[in-house]
Amino acid sequence: MVVRRRLVEMLDCGVRRAVTLVCAGPGWGKSTLVASWAEARAASGPVAWLTLSAQHNESPAFWSDVMMALRMAGVDEAGFDAAHLRSGLAGLPAPVVLVLDDFHELTDPRVVGELSVLLHDPPPALRVVVISRGEPSLPLHRFRAAGDLTEIRARHLAFRATEAAELPVVHRQRLPVLDLAELLDRSEGWVVGLQLLAGVLAEDGGPVNGEIRAITDYLLREVVAMLPVKTRMFLLRTSVPESVCGPLADALTGDLSGRTLLERLERADAFVTRDPARPGWFRYHPLLRDALRHQLDLDGPGTEPALHLLAAQWYARERLILDALRHAAAAGDWPLFGRICVEHAMIGILSGERGPLVEVLRQVPAERHADTPELALCAAAVRYDSGDRGGAAVMMALVRSPSGLSPSTGMTLRLMEAGLRLWRPGDMPGLVDAATDTLRRLAGFRLDELPSLLQFRAVALDEKGSGLLWMDQPDHADRYLWAAATAARSVGVTLIEISALSHLALLVYLQGSLREATEFVNSALDLARRTGFETSAQAGLGYLTLALIELEYARVAEAQEALRNGLHAGGEEPSATLSVVSAVVRAGLLIMSGEPAAARALLGRARAEAPPTLNAPLLERWVALTESEADLALGSPREVIARYRPAPARGTLTPAEQVCLARAHLAVSDHQEAEGLLARVRQGTNHVAVATAWIATAFSADAEGHGNRSIDALSHAVLAAEREGIRRPFRRFDERRMAALLDRRRWLDEHELPGEGVLGPDGSAQPPADVLSERERDVLRYLPTVLTAGEIAGNLNISINTVKAHMRAIYRKLGAARRREAVVRARQIGLI
Repeated sequence: MVVRRRLVEMLDCGVRRAVTLVCAGPGWGKSTLVASWAEARAASGPVAWLTLSAQHNESPAFWSDVMMALRMAGVDEAGFDAAHLRSGLAGLPAPVVLVLDDFHELTDPRVVGELSVLLHDPPPALRVVVISRGEPSLPLHRFRAAGDLTEIRARHLAFRATEAAELPVVHRQRLPVLDLAELLDRSEGWVVGLQLLAGVLAEDGGPVNGEIRAITDYLLREVVAMLPVKTRMFLLRTSVPESVCGPLADALTGDLSGRTLLERLERADAFVTRDPARPGWFRYHPLLRDALRHQLDLDGPGTEPALHLLAAQWYARERLILDALRHAAAAGDWPLFGRICVEHAMIGILSGERGPLVEVLRQVPAERHADTPELALCAAAVRYDSGDRGGAAVMMALVRSPSGLSPSTGMTLRLMEAGLRLWRPGDMPGLVDAATDTLRRLAGFRLDELPSLLQFRAVALDEKGSGLLWMDQPDHADRYLWAAATAARSVGVTLIEISALSHLALLVYLQGSLREATEFVNSALDLARRTGFETSAQAGLGYLTLALIELEYARVAEAQEALRNGLHAGGEEPSATLSVVSAVVRAGLLIMSGEPAAARALLGRARAEAPPTLNAPLLERWVALTESEADLALGSPREVIARYRPAPARGTLTPAEQVCLARAHLAVSDHQEAEGLLARVRQGTNHVAVATAWIATAFSADAEGHGNRSIDALSHAVLAAEREGIRRPFRRFDERRMAALLDRRRWLDEHELPGEGVLGPDGSAQPPADVLSERERDVLRYLPTVLTAGEIAGNLNISINTVKAHMRAIYRKLGAARRREAVVRARQIGLI
């Protein structure tokens, strides 16, 4: 016999009170526990034991046997009837314990009522231990309120690993830890189940899987058969789902008493417990559920699929989509499976539920893929997720049908095609046109017509914003990407939020705001790591943007690590844009390490290998700019001048292009042309370009013999670089000339040299302390984030109108027309 000291201690403490209840279903070891405890306690005080049966539902028989049990325990003062029991026990010098075993056999209200009267004001020396399979009809609530009740339930009686290891049938086998853990997991510490499972393991010598006949027979006979017919049928029909609530039970049984019956079964400890993770939900012991489903199968082979179908329909109505899909699959209703998936779940591939959803979608038999357009889309999603782009395209081709598609099916097809046929090959004008059309179509639907309307809209906003960015329209892209990030976060489309944040990071990086870009990219990558999307293409762009940022900080090792992560996330077949961006990053690393020829060759290969479908003007300009950097490093400035003169027909040169062209003019001693370009850049907000322009100005002034102007320009360059922690611009120029300039004037006293250690504090003028109020400063701190005005209001516990008023005041005081400009200006003057 296993000595269970923790439970013995509970009993020892319990008999210091009036009533101790040991309540659990059959086979939990209730009587064995109390009997071993009583035997050990006999030396310290009398213990009377009475095992109840149906005959004790007569009052005289019950009280007669109670007093007989007390006298057999040595309590001669017990009297001869209930009326004399209280007075007979009143004068005892030491407590006496009365154990009433099988209390569930006591069903007569009069007998239970008489015992309740006795326990309401018990004799000081009487302690009662009640052992029952179900909640007794004693006034337990009064005992609890008075602090006179100790309860030992199934959760306490469940065997723990150290206790289970001492069971003879387990101990003899010297089970490995993993085997014992498996037994405990399946039995949940139920001792009869634990012993039977261990016996099967001893006989078969392998894993314990499937239904165990001995356990099934025990549970059906000892638990299920003891219940009323209605309750037995309830258990059978509600055993299909892993957990059940009242409304789901009602849907499965066609009754309206589900919640009442579940709570009654839970109170009766009939192997039914509350689900701690889901209020209002209950779960059956896994072995009981196996037994019930075995009986369900015997009752009729078509019963279980029908119940799965009812469960699938209920879960779908409640928007519990993964559960709905699992039950539709179990029912074998694949058309329903496809409809539920496309209407409610397909968008989940872009969320944190991607893994579980794809696993469910894999259950669709291959021979059913062509049955309906929805099932074909399910197959396409699985193949796309596994990297089989060709297979996904084949499945999507099956969706084409002369008859009309449902709104959800049609919209899902449009978005999947946009990703596969436009975004991956880099057709950005096509992507923007498709996204614009999708947004127009979505505006004509209601949520009841298109359940995933808000999620579809977030996807379309991101597609349009990213497409506009690659089409070199950053101002328009900025608006759509912010909207996409906000919408995606609000509806839980995680992958779209990562995509929007990564593209925003790249956008502001290209505008020279490294700190803001770092905030965006860190938000994107943190979200990707938390949700399991760190190897997605969307995270890949984030990693590549991080590599570009690290290059501007001249942190080569960190840039290389980010590049590796980006290449890994892109996979073996990255999108066209991701391939070119990775080439730009690698070329930048090569230029910084003194290998411009290798960088030039790498970019040439990237151009040659780009698919003919790639149409991304931003990438064209970016590659040309990086080629120009390599040409300058190779001593070929005229190549750069030829590339940028005349200016691109699509618009004016960017600050980075102007500085690069100015450096080329300086290299051929055309100082006047260079100064005209640099003057425009020096007044801008692109911090990287501004710092580079001031350095170029310093070199130009030095070459013309203007020493003071050269030092002054170099000081401006340091100040511009310090604001963002920029280092790379100082590495773009001739090292010997840079060293000569630095030696001639060791900067201003308060500044360190950019190539030595960490840059000093920002020397820019600080605004007056009262430029912004304290509350305006609080709001300002949220402006670099993607939070909406409403979300900022929630965080600050103020109204949305107050937040908007503060934002207008901030824009006015900082001289900004919109949020982004306010953030840039605030950074320039050191407010954030």
